[in-house]
Amino acid sequence: MGVMSDLAGTDIIYPERGRVHELSGMSADMVALLAAGEGQKLLCGPPGWIASIHPEGLSLYADPAQFLQISCPLKADALWSTETALRSGSVDSVIAWFDSTPDLTSFRRLQLAAREGHSLGLLIVARPAVSSAAETRWHCLPARPENNDSTLIHLSLHKNKKGTIGSWNLHVKRAKSHLDLDAAPAGEPRRPDRHTGR
Repeated sequence: MGVMSDLAGTDIIYPERGRVHELSGMSADMVALLAAGEGQKLLCGPPGWIASIHPEGLSLYADPAQFLQISCPLKADALWSTETALRSGSVDSVIAWFDSTPDLTSFRRLQLAAREGHSLGLLIVARPAVSSAAETRWHCLPARPENNDSTLIHLSLHKNKKGTIGSWNLHVKRAKSHLDLDAAPAGEPRRPDRHTGR
């Protein structure tokens, strides 16, 4: 039996199907896996990222049989593969990795493809641009849980075309056949790389 996980049961503003969303930060991969929910998923990205995905680790969050993988050495190939998969509707969600935010024209094409195929697009972006055509933009960071029985992720929603933004602490706890997800509103995490008062 595969592991079932779904962010829809939490208090977090859930990434809408038929749209493309942008995730960044050290926990973006994990959040993308959780947000993708059930159904067939396509993982699309450069060979190094695809090779780093370990099936046993993946099985903690979803059934590996639900994943298709496409290794794209060039950004143009990744954009084409992502757009084609979103438009076809043959997969429920597409998780694609990019080193930087796609340009506005490319991103708009992805949005139109997601709408046409009613698929969920989740772009993991290593270096996000200042502006983006994403429906929502999330920053995902690991946090220290109070107990060692769960994983804690701090989620910040910085952009939402529907209006509401905010921050949440997402607790991910492994149960026998599923993941227990619990989200609570949170303030911004302390960032050691930012200096205050200077």
